[in-house]
Formats: sequence, C-alpha cells, structure tokens
Amino acid sequence: MKIKNLLCGLGASLIALSASLAARADDDNYRHSPEGYKGLRISYVPNSLAQSVIKDGPWTLHESGHFKHDASGIVPTTAGPPYSGSGVPYAAYCNAAGALAVNHGFSLMQPYYFPFVRRRGDILEGFFDYRPRNEQEAAVEAISTDWGASWIFKGEALALNPYCPWDPTDPDNLNVNVNGVKTAYGSSSANAADNGLGHPVVLNINGVQRIYQLNRANNHIDSDQLVVHTLRPSPEGSLSKLPDFGYVSPLASGGYPKLESTATATSGLVNPDAILGAAPTGTTTAVLYVEKTLNGDTSFPAAQQCSNTPAFALTNLINGKPRKPNHDVTAVRVATTTDGVNFTDVGVASGLSDPTTVALNGIRYLGSGSILPLADGRYGMFFGAGNCLDNDSDGFHFIGYAETTNRVTRPSDLLSWRVVNGLDNPILSTDTVTDPSGPRPYPLNPPIVNVSGADALSAAQVAPFAPVAGGYNSNFFSGRVYDPQALYTDSQTVTIVFAGYDTPQPSNNLGDYRSIGRFQVQFPRYYIAAPF
Repeated sequence: MKIKNLLCGLGASLIALSASLAARADDDNYRHSPEGYKGLRISYVPNSLAQSVIKDGPWTLHESGHFKHDASGIVPTTAGPPYSGSGVPYAAYCNAAGALAVNHGFSLMQPYYFPFVRRRGDILEGFFDYRPRNEQEAAVEAISTDWGASWIFKGEALALNPYCPWDPTDPDNLNVNVNGVKTAYGSSSANAADNGLGHPVVLNINGVQRIYQLNRANNHIDSDQLVVHTLRPSPEGSLSKLPDFGYVSPLASGGYPKLESTATATSGLVNPDAILGAAPTGTTTAVLYVEKTLNGDTSFPAAQQCSNTPAFALTNLINGKPRKPNHDVTAVRVATTTDGVNFTDVGVASGLSDPTTVALNGIRYLGSGSILPLADGRYGMFFGAGNCLDNDSDGFHFIGYAETTNRVTRPSDLLSWRVVNGLDNPILSTDTVTDPSGPRPYPLNPPIVNVSGADALSAAQVAPFAPVAGGYNSNFFSGRVYDPQALYTDSQTVTIVFAGYDTPQPSNNLGDYRSIGRFQVQFPRYYIAAPF
C-alpha cells in the first residue's frame, strides 16, 4: 500500500514537473523569440485605474477641507471681465495677502500633465509639467510608494512667474497683477501666458543626470534645441538645486523669452518636442524623441492633408463646430550621444506613424510615450497618438503599444517598429465616437482598459460645465489621453502613469483638465525585462 501511494505521489510529482517545465518553456518562448510572442495578449489588471492625487505642492484646481475651493469654468457667454455665470477658473490661486497659494493635504493632481516617471527601487520618482492654463508652467518633482495612485510633493523649479491673475473669473487670464499694476499677459503674445519650459524628461548619461525641456516661447517652440539643466544630488530632491524660475522674466518688457543664465541646450536634434526614452547601445546612448515640424504638411497633396474634424468628432460635439486642420508633421527619430548634450542623428523610425494618412483609424501624430526593454532583447513602446479626428499634433486620441522588430544591440535597431495596439484596438482611449454613415465606431473595438465613470469630481465641482448628451465626458481622460510612462512592476505587470483631460481642449472644462492617472496591465510572465 505504501509503495502504491509512493508511486501515485511520484506520478503526480512528475505530472506537476512536466506542466511546470512546459509552462517554463512557454515563458522561454516569450523571452527568447526574436519576433516576439505571436499571440501576445495584454490584459487589464482589474480596478487598477486611479485618478492620482498629490500631497502638498503648488495650487490645484480643487481642494477640500479648510482650504476648500473648486476652480472651474467655461468659455464666457457674458461680457467682461469680470464674467458672470462662467465659473471661477483661478479660484483661490492666490491668498488674501496676494501670494501664490499652495496645496494642503491630498488633492487631485490637476493641472499636471506630461509626466516622466522612473523607478528608484520600490519608489517611483516623477517629474511633471505643472501648467495652469494661461498662467504658469513649472517642473514639479514628486514621489510615489503606491505605483502612482498618490504622490508626495518634493520640489518645484524653473517656473514662469510669481504673479497672481488680475481677475480669477477670466478663463484666458488676459492680465496679471505685477506689483499692483494690471499688466497684459494672456492677451499679449509677447508675454509668457503658460508658455514656459515643458515636457520634462530626466536622463542619466555617463553618471550625469540632466533634465531636458521644451522651450514653448513663441518662435522657439519645436525649432530650438531642448533646454538642459544638470541635476545636483541632494537629499532635498532632484530639483532642489535648480533656479526657481526658468526665464529672466515672463514679460517681454523684462526680457522674455531670455532663459536664466544656467540653462544650456542640446545640439544635433531635429525640431525636438519630447524625449520618449533612452537605450544603452555599447559606448553610446541611443535616444528616441519626437520631431515636430510646425506647418510641415502645407506642401503635401490635398489628399494627404486633414480637413476639418468630422461632425461626429468629440471636439465638434462639445464645441458645436469643427476644429480646423492641423498642418504639423511629427516623426519619431533616433539619435545617439556620449555626453548627454551633443547628439548625432540616426534617422526616422518606421512602422509607428504615417504623416500622410487621413484615415480616421490611422496614426498620423505620435507625440508622447515611453520605452521599456523586453526580455528577448527587443524594446516595447507605449505611446499617445491621434489623427484627423482631433486635428492636434500632440496626438492624444488613444494610448497604443508597439515593439521593435529586432533585438536592440545598436542604435539602428531602434529604427524599425511594428504597432501591436493601434487606434482600433487601443490600450486606453478617449470617448468612443461613431460615424453614422456606417455606422462605424472609433475605436472599432473596446480598449483593453474599458471603463466609464472614472472621474472623482462631481457635477457641482465642475459647474457650469455640462457633459454632452450621449454618455460622453464620464472619465477624466474622455477628451485627451497621452504620455504613458511604462514601469516594470513584476514579472508580468507593467504600471502606466499617464495624462488625461475630460474634454479635448482645456477651455471646454476648466475644472477638469491636465490630470494624472495610472493603471496596470499584464503581459505573459517574463515577457518584460526586469530592471535589476
């Protein structure tokens, strides 16, 4: 009897071992197949979507408790300023003493966007573009111990100005208060408004950490090289040794757009707008970045240019009119560097986007994202993209996923990609819209992260904004979703920190724009390379 039991136990063990080996062999296929796992399945981790909050830091759109306020607004329908019945988009931006207010406790992370996030052990360190519309832009550092659901403020630097809005009811912030003097601001194209240093990315090249930013100033954006500041190690935070302000003044009369004296610049990049990531390739570092050529398609044949957005587009439904064509051209480029400042162009990456497509399920604009290494030596990319449905070259209609076609051992291996999840099978998407002539929905299939009602704000908090009939605007990313930051979490889980807007343009709903969120997805086990 004992022998029989032993044999039965041994048989069960052999079956279990066989199953384990088979599973491991399957994992090894994921890990070592040069063309990737052909049946790749990415799935959503249930209930992992969160609208992020931040503790402390600069003013936020909404705050509760003793400092309760709701900064919200829509395009005014009355004469002004001051305006009546259109909300107060800069509510409590300054305190009674005329100083910039701060956030107390945990509040929704608004108006923050364009995150850059990296792992520091079990802690996430994020660098965010803090940008109250037509008022301010600054780099903010924060850390998270819960994979981006909540953040603790660490520091702010390279801001635009210390001024208060002259009229908190004015959604365009036409004037600011400069030492008690009403001074043209949003109404003057020569002054900053919210056009400061944006899209922060931090890279460590040969042991030196630098923050790279886009210079948004008129006649500088998407033509200048990226602005660079070296980060000095400090227990007070990565940004603590940087200047408080990025320009000598936000006012043309004070020298705008002259940069402060410690700023330097890259060389060799082509119309850079945002860095997607970096990969070590031997003795050099290869960098992927977005090239944006303003009004670059005006020489294209008419059939290769966008027309006005179609009547069923979300921007039409909300604004009651179409959005005019956007003529910018974007491309993902590869460059190499040995010092983090001087770059050598490698070329334009293929397989990601087509600047000539007018197909409403195509990828015309790819404007943001991040890369992560796969276990077989290739790279994956989570990206934000769009097309003529939005007519905006920032590319914010959906979050997609792509992979290099080859293992990456040299910079040129980053030039060839294939899209796995495009507009019609997205990871995450803005609200679905439908062409009634088909009918044909966009996206064609539900996104992997398929949710509704994902917005912590109540109707009263964003009043007088009212959602469009038909079930739109229920998510904090219903109108825009982009800049996904992908972070290895465990052997099969990737955390995505991203930016979203409730409506396509912030002026549609000034109480619910530039939000940070996070969700998690799962890959086959061991598909993603561990970072340690």
